[in-house]
Amino acid sequence: MDLNILEKIFEIVKSGKKVALVTLTKSSGSTPRKEGTLMGVWEENFIGTIGGGLVEHRVINQARKCLEENENQNFNYDLTKEAELGMSCGGSVEGYIKVINPKNRIVIIGAGHIGQKLYEILDGSDFERVIFDDREEYKSYTTDIKIGDYNQLIEELAENENSYYVIVTKGHTTDEKALRSVLKKQSRYIGMIGSRKKVIEIKKEILESEIVIPEEKLYSPIGLKISDGSPYEIAIEIMAEILKVKNNGELIHRRLTKDVNTF
Repeated sequence: MDLNILEKIFEIVKSGKKVALVTLTKSSGSTPRKEGTLMGVWEENFIGTIGGGLVEHRVINQARKCLEENENQNFNYDLTKEAELGMSCGGSVEGYIKVINPKNRIVIIGAGHIGQKLYEILDGSDFERVIFDDREEYKSYTTDIKIGDYNQLIEELAENENSYYVIVTKGHTTDEKALRSVLKKQSRYIGMIGSRKKVIEIKKEILESEIVIPEEKLYSPIGLKISDGSPYEIAIEIMAEILKVKNNGELIHRRLTKDVNTF
């Protein structure tokens, strides 16, 4: 049974959804399931059981809250009449809820100079790399690249709520086209290259077509303002901005600002 639960959790996470893995870490008294029992919870579904009844109902709701807040939690329930749940089983259960997230993925839309530099910077990272372009001459850049119509490539891409989209195509028209498609996908970050004037124009055109733009996710013009304007350093700017979003980071220096003798 445990193997079936773990295989199902793996399948769901691979499909781009997060899952809460519930594990009983301690069980005493007349409880139906023992320590080591597993259960998986995602969206409106679950697999496995930690014993059913009110305890399981409470834990499933707690697991869904963990998924919503993206945090791990312990749980502890006393199964006596005098306790909160008012149950007469006797004993207690303790456990841990671990949120398992899909792999962080960076989708680079456009394999020009900046797209290539960003793709290369990601080599050896924990990010899944995806790169698209609509120009046949780029198909030899890497065996991983997908060539075709941006709308179709983006539409066919499996959903993953931990996706970071980087739009760096060959021009204004294809950037807007890609952005319109990306806005339909789950994401944590959408970055689009361009001047302030270009970005304002594209946003106006999209809003006029009554498409909602999630301002909290859209970073355009893209990147932190730290580069010399070369493709490599722009790629670093983009990567730095993505890491800030991913890790809820701070734009501050780590360096000490006092003489060591004052500490």
